[in-house]
Amino acid sequence: MSGTSLARRHPSRFGVGAIILVIYIYYVTSNWTPSPTFTDSHSHNSTLTAIPENIWQIWIGTTPPFDLGNIVATWPLLNQDFTYTLLSADGADAFARKYYAKRPEILNPFLELKVPVFRSDLLRYMLLESEGGVYSDLDVACKRPFVEWIPEELKSQVRVVIGIEYDQRDDEPYDGMTAPLQFCQWTMASAPGHPIVQKAVTRVIDALHALAAKNQTTIAELNPLDDEVIPATGPVVWTHAIMDALAEIMGASVGYENFTKMTEPRLVGDVLVLPVDGFGTGQPHSGASRTEVDPSTAMVRHLWKGSWKHGWNN
Repeated sequence: MSGTSLARRHPSRFGVGAIILVIYIYYVTSNWTPSPTFTDSHSHNSTLTAIPENIWQIWIGTTPPFDLGNIVATWPLLNQDFTYTLLSADGADAFARKYYAKRPEILNPFLELKVPVFRSDLLRYMLLESEGGVYSDLDVACKRPFVEWIPEELKSQVRVVIGIEYDQRDDEPYDGMTAPLQFCQWTMASAPGHPIVQKAVTRVIDALHALAAKNQTTIAELNPLDDEVIPATGPVVWTHAIMDALAEIMGASVGYENFTKMTEPRLVGDVLVLPVDGFGTGQPHSGASRTEVDPSTAMVRHLWKGSWKHGWNN
């Protein structure tokens, strides 16, 4: 899901090669069958971190809109030798059945979900919990290879990379934000099994049950309002999972004051936290750079297609 700030962009033209890439990826992944085994590192892992060389993206619906072609192409082009997977609805179900067959409390609600944004949100956490790697929404362009996201001297220590989406700082609360700080979940990276993604998966399942009970319905019949999505499966629940896990890792309370006004990446335990420009450059708040992408600080550029709020199926 693409955050809480929305700025609709007009579709851009792109080349035949990008069209071919998107069509190829879609048709391969629509019938994807999970590999029989996995490990938490690859033999040629040039990042020297515990984060596997996987790149995950999701489109739960029909063929992805072609105007995303150039954006999608940035990920395999800038991260050669990484395993790139674009999951369709069928591929998502196959993945869930493989890795969560012995966890019906996760598998059954996921398979019951019909709302694409709920499925997409939950699936990204499940992907990172089970196999690990980098997840990014389809409307996010990669600006720097993953091997450059983590400072060289920290690579052996990092098991998660996250970025700040919103930092209230000394300003008035931004429209739609319910807390003074929020981590983005349009892009994230994790080693498999990290407590942050484990907590995110279980928190989302609990939130879905609570939302169904509140609306006197079932998970299968949920039809949420926009303002019910963000706290249930989106960046709010992701931020809570991060804060809880970091508090356990550090053995101390962790909150807004630990991350506000950051200008440099910060290692907290085994979690690398990027300042707002790391994943959130271009936003109209939080001290983010508004114009040109600074190649020294921006790892990605979110292009705010806002598919989950505009009737698309991501």
